[in-house]
Amino acid sequence: MTISEEVKVDKAHVEKRVKDWKKRISDLYAAVKDWTRHTEYSLKTGGKLTIYEELMAQFNVHPAQVDTADIYKEERIILTIKPKGLWIIGANGIIDILSAKGSYIIVDIAEQFKTPKWKLFNGDKRNGVDLTKQSFLNLLK
Repeated sequence: MTISEEVKVDKAHVEKRVKDWKKRISDLYAAVKDWTRHTEYSLKTGGKLTIYEELMAQFNVHPAQVDTADIYKEERIILTIKPKGLWIIGANGIIDILSAKGSYIIVDIAEQFKTPKWKLFNGDKRNGVDLTKQSFLNLLK
């Protein structure tokens, strides 16, 4: 979408964005599960997080449930993935990563309804790296 394209923000649009957000999160978890296959790590989803952001309230869109995920090494959780917000200035959603090594964020820099372009950021929020199998596995080590 370009700046010149006008987006009609209404209830249907907000519902479509929420549905898309849930799918992008699910697809991200599927990719991480694939990346950790045949390693000492495993991904398990199950924790639910309620999202209810300002635009959802404004257009009377019901709160939605999104999964959180944990990365295990053997039987110990080493990392938690928690979706944080969909409507972020300059991004198409943000996800927190919490670990004993520190906190990170994953940001989708793609345009709305386009293929996600996930970037991984540590404390330096200006210099992210593409979220790939290698960058994620490096995070785990």
